[in-house]
Amino acid sequence: MADKTETKYESKVIKIDMRKSNTKDFHHPYKPYDTQIEFMNSVYDAIEERKIGIFESPTGTGKSLSLICAALTWLRDHQSIQVDETKDNQGDDEPEWVKEYHRQQLVEQRARKYRLLQERLKRLREFERREKATVKYNNRSSSTRGLIFTKRNRQQDSAIDLDHEKYLVEDWESDEEGRIEVKSIGRVDVTSNLSPDVQALLAKLGGKSSGADDDEDEDFNNETKIFFASRTHSQLSQFIGQLKLPNFPPSELGHTDAHVRHVPLSSRKQLCIHPRISRLRDLGSMNEACMDLQQSSAAKKCQYMTNDIEIEDRVKSREFRDNVLADIRDIEEICEIGRKTTVCPYYGSRNAVDFSEIITLPYPLLLQNSFRKALSISLKDQIVIIDEAHNLIDTLTSLYSFSISQGDVIRAKNSVQIYLDKFSKRLNGGNKVYINQIITILEVLDSFLTRQNIEAGSELSQNDILQGGAADTVNIFKLEKYLEKSKLARKVETYMAVLDDESTDSKKDRASNYSGQPTLSRIVSFLMALTNPSKEGKIFFEKVNNTKILRYLLLDVSFHFQSVVDEARCVILAGGTMEPVSDYVRYLFPFCSEDRFKFLSCDHVIPKENLGVWTITKGPTEIDLIFNFDRQKDRSLAEELGRTIMNLAFVIPDGIVVFFPSYKYMGFVTDIWKQKAMNARLSIWDQLNTRKDIFEEPRESQKVDSVLSAYSQAISNSSIPQGSHGPRRGAILLGVVGGKMSEGINYSDRLARGILMVGLPFPNAKSADIVAKKNFIESKVFEETCETLNAKQFSDERLPSISEQCRYSGKQFSANRIQDIAKKAAVSASNDYYENLCMRAVNQSIGRGIRHINDYAVIVFLDSRFNNPRIRKKLPKWIRNSICTSTDSGKDINNQQMRCASAQKSISQFFKAKMSPSEKRAQ
Repeated sequence: MADKTETKYESKVIKIDMRKSNTKDFHHPYKPYDTQIEFMNSVYDAIEERKIGIFESPTGTGKSLSLICAALTWLRDHQSIQVDETKDNQGDDEPEWVKEYHRQQLVEQRARKYRLLQERLKRLREFERREKATVKYNNRSSSTRGLIFTKRNRQQDSAIDLDHEKYLVEDWESDEEGRIEVKSIGRVDVTSNLSPDVQALLAKLGGKSSGADDDEDEDFNNETKIFFASRTHSQLSQFIGQLKLPNFPPSELGHTDAHVRHVPLSSRKQLCIHPRISRLRDLGSMNEACMDLQQSSAAKKCQYMTNDIEIEDRVKSREFRDNVLADIRDIEEICEIGRKTTVCPYYGSRNAVDFSEIITLPYPLLLQNSFRKALSISLKDQIVIIDEAHNLIDTLTSLYSFSISQGDVIRAKNSVQIYLDKFSKRLNGGNKVYINQIITILEVLDSFLTRQNIEAGSELSQNDILQGGAADTVNIFKLEKYLEKSKLARKVETYMAVLDDESTDSKKDRASNYSGQPTLSRIVSFLMALTNPSKEGKIFFEKVNNTKILRYLLLDVSFHFQSVVDEARCVILAGGTMEPVSDYVRYLFPFCSEDRFKFLSCDHVIPKENLGVWTITKGPTEIDLIFNFDRQKDRSLAEELGRTIMNLAFVIPDGIVVFFPSYKYMGFVTDIWKQKAMNARLSIWDQLNTRKDIFEEPRESQKVDSVLSAYSQAISNSSIPQGSHGPRRGAILLGVVGGKMSEGINYSDRLARGILMVGLPFPNAKSADIVAKKNFIESKVFEETCETLNAKQFSDERLPSISEQCRYSGKQFSANRIQDIAKKAAVSASNDYYENLCMRAVNQSIGRGIRHINDYAVIVFLDSRFNNPRIRKKLPKWIRNSICTSTDSGKDINNQQMRCASAQKSISQFFKAKMSPSEKRAQ
């Protein structure tokens, strides 16, 4: 069963009503395991109680399906309750019968709209089923139509638009940013021929200047929804597949259909269906090309872009929306619906959000406020579920960290100057002021990067970079607002790209020179980051291959995540390996009180006897296995590791996955293994290869699939029973922690009967990132500890672990004593963070095996430091509980050494217990 993580992080569970009973029906499509029932109850309770849930459920235990069942069950239970809450918003002066009548009218009105929507969706599903059963497609005619269609658009797109007028920014009047009206790309039409003032006037008078879909939106956009985010497109696709499995009863409000209304959101990379733009290689180029088409003349606009001023386009948009909601669709199906209805899936899918119950989207669309604003997404009182959340802190750091090179600065400066020269006579005074300010900033940045006396790795301040010239007179906030409203960065970038096309007639050159986010936008994002308080992030100067780079590293991710937490009803972080959880509490939610949290760490669904975990501290020749920094060049240790793995390969059948702390160390070890010792017949590598085929993780991403395929084939071809003396039994895969083969790949069944972890993969303690992060943590904890002690409110449950003798005992500490305690707390916290980085990577790697209830495997830690109780505590609970704690003689090994021979014998017995009678007889 699951247990609550660390007593100091436990939250109170308040029983509200019978819906939280252990016997609650979560509409799971299969008979759920006890672990799954407890997980679903915890998710349901967290939503009900408006908690922040941090839940760990090992991969292979049905985590995604349990999240779906719990969250959607809560949503259906409470859809009708949301109507009841309306009576609380009525005036107290009204008679009770008036209030009740008004409430009944609201219930009936909302129920009617639900029924109408569900009936439309039901008719669409029935039509699709009939169509699939009766319609035979003419592949030849379909393909012919497609060829003609593509050819026509290629002809349209092939002509270069030489009209540069569209790249001119609109007039900017002084600092009245409100005078610039930006055409929305959400539900408001982006191609409207009406002026912004006319659209605003129509809206004020009650007219419809855009695609407001009657008044239905008003009834659905405030409904509580589920926003489910994951890291990759493939992970979201797997989740959508799981979403199709359960059958939920209709809500009390709808009373018609149990169908789940779902819409997937994604980037243009996934959703663009334009014949030319969809073939571009990178997202930045796609964004630029799409924006360029939207500014083109009517004859050259994207044929999928709708104009909601036109009745026909509004009808098409609704048809697309209803088709999306008619069934649970994945990205590919959304694109197909877009082609069928001639509606852009990228923009059209947004219109379905208000009518949906669950929205799936990748991390950036949820975590970045700018994306949520562009998508018109409000998280007010919504349910936010973030899967694979062990990556969340790193993802936020990456999203809000920026770097620019001197080449970027020079190119942006030259581009803006060319743009200004071209359009100078057409630009009004307001535009010229800001464009000249941009050039000034770029000249100051270029001047700074031209200096020769800056050391690589130097930490800088805003004043260091922007001092001199007139840069200090520029208001970065106003400049950023100007660029956002005027779209200058995109106009400059696309204009320069067109000039390149005209001069070189080479689309290849354009793609290589102008890809990714517009350079000017990246530079302004970097400058905006400089305005953050210095304690939230650090600026570094770097030199990579003689390229000078300025880099901003975000240190405090909590500020950018707080807007999500403050708005949402409930935030759930879920993952297969969430340990150690303390980092999430300290660095993601420092603004939340302890009673806001709910924790759960689940056991695996496998029987206890299906997992064995050992820590080997001495190799076959009694050399200590400690792979610390001081021994990374120890040849004898590398050889001892080879001998240890060789011995284990005799007793572990099928596949063995070995994880090294780095590519560099794996290369060093394998080089040693391939060298033949004096008087030796075979090298260690050759001896290993006589037992199992050896495969190494490639550095090139494009080679990963072929290596995995060969590894899998080698195991499939192995049919020699365990214990026989055949030449080969399976294969060995050498991988790297945090590499291409340690995340997102499932080594089930025979692919990983053994997972070996070599050493502890601590990151480089001297890297600028780690040093800056540790200094940030130490500074923050030092200040908090001093403040708390001075306020006589010290409690080690609110601070990182502090030794027992430092606890506050009711007496007043001296200033020196407070300083001493604060320093100890600060150092302890930074060391804990550094250790947690290592253990989170370890947990991700060793969790790659054991994928279902009948799977079995062994995990072997090849480093004596894994015997440290502090390290063990940071392993997932389901692995912790399976650690072998005694030798063959039954003696406790917590304070002893586990030799290779002893572990080898125990592991052999583990696998013998898994053999069939025929396999045992064959030995």
